[in-house]
Amino acid sequence: MRGGKAEPPRTVLARTVIGVVAETFDLPAAAIGRHTTADDVDGWDSLAHTILMLRLERALGIRIDERVATMARNVGQLIDMLAEGAA
Repeated sequence: MRGGKAEPPRTVLARTVIGVVAETFDLPAAAIGRHTTADDVDGWDSLAHTILMLRLERALGIRIDERVATMARNVGQLIDMLAEGAA
């Protein structure tokens, strides 16, 4: 919470997703943005992507649909799809 107001759910979601991506790939959260793709991150291959999706499911308490896991082309699209309930 900032300034006594709760953050919007999408902001919390984005912070969580970015945090899990950063933790998974041992990067500072500041290095991850909406436009970050697998090609931008060393070690983000298909196995690491699967691990990332499992960690996101655990962190968010949801099941991520395979379509979302494969269609999102960057972190921002992943956040958007999860926010829209496509999980």
